[in-house]
Amino acid sequence: MISLQQVGKSYGSAKILDDISFEVQPGEKVSILGPGGCGKSTLLKLLLGLEKPNSGSISLLERDMVHASENEKQETLRRVGMAFQQGALFDYMTVNDNIRFAMEHMTDLSDDEMEQVIDDLLLSLKLPRTKTMFPYELSGGMKRRIGIARALATDPVVAIFDEPTSGLDPVTSTIILNMIKELGQKDESRTLLISTSSVEIAIRFADRIILINEGRVVDDGDWRKMMIDGDDWVRHFLSVRLIGIDIEYARELGLPDEFIKKHW
Repeated sequence: MISLQQVGKSYGSAKILDDISFEVQPGEKVSILGPGGCGKSTLLKLLLGLEKPNSGSISLLERDMVHASENEKQETLRRVGMAFQQGALFDYMTVNDNIRFAMEHMTDLSDDEMEQVIDDLLLSLKLPRTKTMFPYELSGGMKRRIGIARALATDPVVAIFDEPTSGLDPVTSTIILNMIKELGQKDESRTLLISTSSVEIAIRFADRIILINEGRVVDDGDWRKMMIDGDDWVRHFLSVRLIGIDIEYARELGLPDEFIKKHW
């Protein structure tokens, strides 16, 4: 479904990504986790063919995204849902038209079917009254939620979310995560990726974490094992952001007993 092999990306003398390699299988849910500025957003741009790497190979839905023509990229991206960190809404379109635009270009739904999808998504996001509003009338958090609704509206084979809960309150963050998870439950072959700097969001979303630091993959696997068996940096990065939370919430998150006994 997704394959990156020895991918490198630099801007001038600044190396952003260095020898990135991983694969994601159909139906997998994966969190790409790392501190701010580690290269996560650049990685997503390369995966989507929005930029080209300096080295390595990238395959998305069996398409070589490094050497594909623009038409071939667009054909592949019709099957991909993407929600960018800032929402990336069209300012001159209403919320309804922003979501509809994606469906018109990426699905074969009828007008009535598209309207029903939009109504259902906005209701689930608790934003039913925003349908006729323009982006300038929305808060930053509302724009983020509309951007995610647009990504979900196309019923994608692969859905990718860049910092989907950044800057959102806990209640809205939970709504967003649940929506994304439900997308995967509707079709077990659907692949879901989120990119986040939040350890809590990463572990709530997926068992598998691809942990990136300074442009390199420093660990890849089940986050519970990382917490116990990872190297010093990995264990510190994961634990320092969780120590101090309520012990019952720690158990709800599924933190390993060994970790809880050590820190609580």
